[in-house]
Amino acid sequence: MKQPGNNRSGLLATMRQVKDLSPSERHIVDFIFANLRDVSSMGIVELGERTFTSTTTVKRLCRKLGIESYTDFRLQLSAEIASYARMNILEGAREPVDRYDTISDIITKVSDQNAKSIIDTSNINSPEVIGEVISLMRSAKRIDFYGVGPSNVVAVDAQIKCMRLGIPSSALEGGLSMRMNAKAYQDGALAFLISYTGETDTIIQVAKELNSVGTTSVSLTSFTENRLEKLCTHNLYVQSSESWNRLGGMSSRISTLNLLDVLFTALINTSYEEYTDIMNRTNVPNRESESKNPE
Repeated sequence: MKQPGNNRSGLLATMRQVKDLSPSERHIVDFIFANLRDVSSMGIVELGERTFTSTTTVKRLCRKLGIESYTDFRLQLSAEIASYARMNILEGAREPVDRYDTISDIITKVSDQNAKSIIDTSNINSPEVIGEVISLMRSAKRIDFYGVGPSNVVAVDAQIKCMRLGIPSSALEGGLSMRMNAKAYQDGALAFLISYTGETDTIIQVAKELNSVGTTSVSLTSFTENRLEKLCTHNLYVQSSESWNRLGGMSSRISTLNLLDVLFTALINTSYEEYTDIMNRTNVPNRESESKNPE
């Protein structure tokens, strides 16, 4: 099982992702998410009784989560839900949007789900790995972004940031153009491959082309085992719980955009004066031209 990159938190994210649970263990996980406030101060015997399982099952669940004891589990859980606002987001994000929800319900649920995806994403990427990626961005001669569909929109947003910083870049659309671009630029190029599922055929093909010419690559993909992460030099993960009827990957898109914002903000701080000067020079005022009526 993949573990979060950040040791200071990530328990709840791990609990949502772990796959090899028995029905009894899954029931305990569901109970914990439904009763976050209570479980953080609940003893192991009481948790077993409330879930109609046993202390042995609870201990086994802790081991599968990579935690030595139930006491350590409670301490980690308490640390993650210490912030009341954050806890409300985590609890609120459990409720899917229903067909008959009011506009007020939809505002709350969609916002909570997006906010939760950002919180979880911040917990599963270590500062060390992010630092390595920023160093690669700093030394790259060009940065190319690859994504299909909604991920292409994210790629274009990142490419615009590169233009503002004076970094040669691309965010092409179409599989053929992407594969040609992957082969065309080798020396000093850095590639970001964006795919929430990590199974998009076009992106997998691009990743293989990049490997064939030795281009360093970074994936932005889901916190699950997938083909893309195995093909990339470095991996950054995004977290979300997309529903079956998701509209263009809402939560995953938001968390990916936020992760890229983190990368570019940290990149600017590596040479603040230099990048600020470039941004000032590349700033183009957005003035709409006024049309004059000839009459």
